[in-house]
Amino acid sequence: MVHIVVHSHRHSNKKEELVYLDFQGSFDVGDEPQLDNLEIGDLTLQGESAILIIGHHRLVGKKMKLAKPFAVVHKRKTDLDILEEQDGVCYDVVTILKEKYVFPNRPGLIVQESLRGLARIGK
Repeated sequence: MVHIVVHSHRHSNKKEELVYLDFQGSFDVGDEPQLDNLEIGDLTLQGESAILIIGHHRLVGKKMKLAKPFAVVHKRKTDLDILEEQDGVCYDVVTILKEKYVFPNRPGLIVQESLRGLARIGK
């Protein structure tokens, strides 16, 4: 038998401050086999808006309230009963997310100021 325990956010062993980012597309990570600790860009949160810079691209997002809050949980194994040698599973609520940043538009290209106006189309 497996015992399961869910700890509330207040009594959780692992608390973190997380941000929910909602993109209207996908990321191409190339030949990167592991996504752990993969840096994708620089995120700046400014009140009700967010700016994400990835290479020479700029994405602008806005804060929105979630229709229903999300609970982010962390699963870990525990030894509940050493005498009976039963393993259990414990879920720690890491945080409750109530809002997200939505990036609805395609990324804009960032051009260095010294290179602006070099290519003229039309005349």
